[in-house]
Amino acid sequence: MKYNDRLFTLATVVLAFAAVCGASLVAAENELCRAAIYRGPGASDTCAQASLEILNSAPNCEAKFVSAEEIQHGALKDFDVVLFPGGTGSGERRALGESGWRELRAFLENGGGYYGTCAGGYMALYSSEREEGRLINAELHDDAWERGEKTLEIEMTEEGLDLFGKEFSGRLNVSYQNGPIIVPANYDKLEPYRVLAYFRTEVAENDSPVGVQIDSPAIAYGPYGKGRVLICSPHPELTPNMNVLVPKLARFAANK
Repeated sequence: MKYNDRLFTLATVVLAFAAVCGASLVAAENELCRAAIYRGPGASDTCAQASLEILNSAPNCEAKFVSAEEIQHGALKDFDVVLFPGGTGSGERRALGESGWRELRAFLENGGGYYGTCAGGYMALYSSEREEGRLINAELHDDAWERGEKTLEIEMTEEGLDLFGKEFSGRLNVSYQNGPIIVPANYDKLEPYRVLAYFRTEVAENDSPVGVQIDSPAIAYGPYGKGRVLICSPHPELTPNMNVLVPKLARFAANK
C-alpha cells in the first residue's frame, strides 16, 4: 500500500470514529432523564417547586414529586435520579426513616443518581450516626452551619467546564443559603470526591469562621455503588441566570 493510500485509510478511520462518538454524545443528550424530587417534611417547598418547573421545561427531562412514604415503598425504581432540595437535612433524613434510607441506598447501589441541594447535601454527609450511612466521602468543615444568605461567586473546574459547557467560564453569581462547607472525610469504603465548582467568595455571619468557604467545594460528586452522588451547596434553581445548570446537574448525577 502506498503512503498516500495508508494516509487516506487512516483519515477515513479517524472520521468514522469521530462520527460514532458524536452520534453517541447526541444519543446520550437525547436520552430521557427521569427525576424524582422529594417533597415532604424537611424539604423547602420553594426549592422543590422551582426544581420541578425547571426540569420539566428542559429538553428530555421528566420530573415528579415523591413523598417519603413513596420512597419507602420502592418508588425510586421508576426514576434515574432523586433530588433532595433545600430545607433541613436532618428533617429530610428523619422523614425517610430507616426503610426509606435502605431504599435510597439500594437505588444508588443499582446505578441511580442522587442530587442534593443545600440541605440535600447535608443529608448525604451525615445521614446516619454510622459511617455506613455516608453517601459521599466528605464531612463538614465545622459545626457553624448558619453562615448566612447571600449571592456568592463560584467558579467551575476544568472538569465542570468540560461537562457543562464553556458558557459557565469565569466567576458565576449564585444564591447561597447556609449550604454545607465540605472537606475530605477519608472514609476508606468510598472513593474520594471530585470537585466541579469552587466558592470564590463567602459569607461568614453568626460567628462562623472567616476564610474557610473561599476556595472550598461548591459542587462535588463521588461514586456510590454503581450510582453517583452529587451535592450542590448553593441554589442554582433559585438563581435566574443559573437555572440552566439544574438539568445539567440532574443528568450528570443520573449518569446521562
